[in-house]
Amino acid sequence: MREMADRFTTLLAKMPMAMVLVPFAIGILFAEQVALPLWSIFALCIVALVGVITLEKWQQNIALFALIFAVGTLLHSLSYSSNVPYNKPLELVLKVETSSVERKGYTSAEAKIEMCEEPAVAGRDVVLWGDSLIHFKAGDRLHLTTTIRPFRAEREAYARLMHHRGFVGAISVNHRATYEYIPAQKATLHDWAVERLQRAVEPGNARAVVLAMATGDRGEISDELRQSYSASGTSHLLAVSGLHIGIAFMLINLLLLPLVLLHYGNVVRSILAVALIWCYVWLCGVSPSAVRAAIMFSLLQFSLSSLREYASVNILAGTAFVMLAFNSHLLFDISFQLSFIAVAGIVLWATPLYRLCATHSKIANSVIGILMVGIASTLATMPLVANTFSTVSLVGILINPAVIVLANIIVLTGVIALAIPPIAVVAEMAAEWQNRIVEWAATLPYGHFDITISEWAMWGAYALFAVVTIVLLLLPKREKEPKIEG
Repeated sequence: MREMADRFTTLLAKMPMAMVLVPFAIGILFAEQVALPLWSIFALCIVALVGVITLEKWQQNIALFALIFAVGTLLHSLSYSSNVPYNKPLELVLKVETSSVERKGYTSAEAKIEMCEEPAVAGRDVVLWGDSLIHFKAGDRLHLTTTIRPFRAEREAYARLMHHRGFVGAISVNHRATYEYIPAQKATLHDWAVERLQRAVEPGNARAVVLAMATGDRGEISDELRQSYSASGTSHLLAVSGLHIGIAFMLINLLLLPLVLLHYGNVVRSILAVALIWCYVWLCGVSPSAVRAAIMFSLLQFSLSSLREYASVNILAGTAFVMLAFNSHLLFDISFQLSFIAVAGIVLWATPLYRLCATHSKIANSVIGILMVGIASTLATMPLVANTFSTVSLVGILINPAVIVLANIIVLTGVIALAIPPIAVVAEMAAEWQNRIVEWAATLPYGHFDITISEWAMWGAYALFAVVTIVLLLLPKREKEPKIEG
């Protein structure tokens, strides 16, 4: 028991940023639930700071925890808020941030208010709803007089999520409305990539999936296909996020593996890998979820040579801390949560799972490593997906190895097809097989359950994950352990 306690103390000492992130996040959560006067939070900060300076040993640690907690509470309490003039005619200039996505009889996009007579909403984001004839591209601008509508009160969870993302409300535009339309002046790398693949792949569900996974463009995803992916527990494949950046991360490192034979090869490999990861993010339209995942994986890349869980956990926790310090509302953003938890699962679980399945073949181990990344991220995010999207997919785990292999093929060949269009046929075939597997899984009678687990159940699951992970980290390790190839 004493030896286990000593190991636990050593483990905490090796993960200082994780110990900073926890009280900081608790402070943000507290400020979200309880509105305290700012003077009382300032007072707590001062008292805690005095305690850190004057106290010793365990009392000093408690004071430090209280100080970090108070800073998190203070930053979130000071976060931007304003009174939005809802349902009042306003003259606006909107810049479309994301291309329109087809829904059931309507389209949706995200836009930023560039100019407005009301300073309270200038620079804020809105959801732009349109009828089925309205489609906008990222970079388009609209000049119109309209009203901003609040999100529906009956959809409280959605309204709260959008508020934390910085959205103040919704604006509706139909084909009969009067507005000045200013198309994007120049094509972006994302636009070029989408158009390139559209010419290389025949229209259909396969092309829709290739576009979504290789470029982040989901405009061609049908409602039926979206529902199949949701029912099978694989909807995360259609939005570029932590999983896709993780796939790019593994494939890029695998392709650059020969560089380690050169002098300073690891350094060159890391620099090139980070550059290519960000090129992929730029190609996918620089979506917020992709950017957050890319930041985490970029820092993770520089700890790749050690492959120590402690270094990777510190990098991940430090990245999350900095991002929350700049914008505390990210803590409540589902895409941030999914990205962070997916990367944490990869950091903490992918290597142990790989050790269990490693073989003597380097080629086989490379494939196993990629599979373990997908399995770890899927298992880690499952409780959050069940709580947020009201779906518990059992078949998702069953089909995960197959769809992860196909996802790697789609992303890799889809990107290569931008330079060599004939390669797109491979991406198309992989997408067709992936769609068949997903559609088959969605029809299984007990493949998924449309239920919502409570937040208590979700936190209970993650508490169990944390305990199991800590126990595994505390177990004695062999002197020589297999490492993930690539």
